[in-house]
Amino acid sequence: MPLTLSASFSDRLETPLATPSIPPTHHRPRIALIIDPWDYPFNGTVVSTRRFVSALRAQFNFTIFKTFGITPDDSDSDYVNFKKISVPGVNRIIDKMQAPIARPHREKIITNLNRCELLHIQYPFLLAYRTIGIARRLGIPIVSSFHVQPENILRNLNLPEGMLSEWLYRLFIKVFYQASDLVIAPSEFAKGLLVERGLDRPVEVLSNGVTQAFFDIERAPSCDHRFSILSVGRMAREKQQDLLIKAIGRSQYKDKIHLTLAGAGPLTAALRTLAKKEGVSADIGRVDDKTLMQLYGSTDLFVQCSQIELEGMSALEAMAAGCPTLLNRSKTSALAELVQNTDAEFSESTPETVARRIDGLLSNPTLREHIGAQNRSFARTRHHDRSIEQLAEIYKRVLSDQVPKTRRSATPNNV
Repeated sequence: MPLTLSASFSDRLETPLATPSIPPTHHRPRIALIIDPWDYPFNGTVVSTRRFVSALRAQFNFTIFKTFGITPDDSDSDYVNFKKISVPGVNRIIDKMQAPIARPHREKIITNLNRCELLHIQYPFLLAYRTIGIARRLGIPIVSSFHVQPENILRNLNLPEGMLSEWLYRLFIKVFYQASDLVIAPSEFAKGLLVERGLDRPVEVLSNGVTQAFFDIERAPSCDHRFSILSVGRMAREKQQDLLIKAIGRSQYKDKIHLTLAGAGPLTAALRTLAKKEGVSADIGRVDDKTLMQLYGSTDLFVQCSQIELEGMSALEAMAAGCPTLLNRSKTSALAELVQNTDAEFSESTPETVARRIDGLLSNPTLREHIGAQNRSFARTRHHDRSIEQLAEIYKRVLSDQVPKTRRSATPNNV
């Protein structure tokens, strides 16, 4: 259940941006990708995965294991469709999150996995669990990406964290990550979450990566004596957009600020209501890619209040565009890794604290410009081109080092 997929650019784009492709090689191994919500491109994990698949098709073939989309279609052999599971009492939440869970079909998994050379788990739920077991018996190496933070699941289900969160971490590690030949984490923070809880499989940090389009944005903040503040991400509890609205309501510049919350999610209507209650001028909802790029170019300040981020792709995109940022240094988030200036962070999640930080930045245009330059320089270390090359190298290494010399053919009767 993504994140962050990460939350990320996907939460508010209608179409993901194109990514550069690496030149083709002679043999193209076939990779099985487990990503149940592939047909739901407003999910962070989905957009990240689609970008990588698009960029790597010259080197690898891909078979996508997913749920049926809006229009069921089994005609394309590169896609293997599974029915969605139905969970009474939870279906409404799953639908709002646009995070369907596939119901495994043993024969379908065996038939299609048997023509693949590597399994990559992007979405660690029932389909992934069943496919991992079959892949192990077939001798197919397994790579798993860590996209789902247990805290995300629990908050969206309105369940308490604490011991339950720890139990989920250990369950995911035992069932998915410990069963993998190599695990990919999007940040050092994310890697630490797994290693500290006992994972002893190889873990590599691989950023989802920021595409060149964000670096090409030309900054042109408004000069009309008003301030624009932007926040991007799924409208959900862990993103804490309500904290930002309340902070602006307490800002000395309240009457000069216009807030844009770009995204979609279950709390969209509630956040619009809160903005009206607080007297905050705001546009709240999904925007298309062209509008989003314009917002990154014109905003005076990008603010991310999220408590839970495995990487923080929206913040990275803003940084690549040269936006000055204000980020939450939460103990349960990777955003702290992105902070380049002590004036660009807060650690106490109260409206008053965030309001003071906002006011300090809005009153100092020179500081904002300096932070923006620092941000763009740092973001280049997480350019998507680097991530493409790194993932291709991981695939090649796992295939060459860990694929057994012989593999037996599989049928529903011998697996």
